[in-house]
Amino acid sequence: MFIEVGKTTSNKIEGDGDLSKEAEKLVAEFSDDLAVILETFIGETQDAKVVIARIESEIGRLKDDIGSLNKTLIHGNGQPPLITRIAVVEERVVEIKSNIDAMSAESVESKRIRWDFLIAAIPGILALLVGIFP
Repeated sequence: MFIEVGKTTSNKIEGDGDLSKEAEKLVAEFSDDLAVILETFIGETQDAKVVIARIESEIGRLKDDIGSLNKTLIHGNGQPPLITRIAVVEERVVEIKSNIDAMSAESVESKRIRWDFLIAAIPGILALLVGIFP
């Protein structure tokens, strides 16, 4: 049955001039469409290659920047590394905070001592004033 269909179709294409011209026309249109598709694909591929090249150059620049930052952070750039410098600053902040707390505690203690002295001295001063001015 399949053989008969194939023979019949081939007979029609070969035997009938209109059908053969129509088939040639379809093949020509298909070829033209395929050529357009391939040209578009080639153009888009070339555009993609340009974009990829730009991305690769940007990645290279970013790698250089990251390397420079790592050198500054970890190894230093003529000065101690930033990580070390930050640690020193943190230690100094802790020291300053403890000094401020100690000064605050001393301030409270010195105020208490002044008040204690003043309270102790007031009766003596009053007694002196009463003795001078009877």
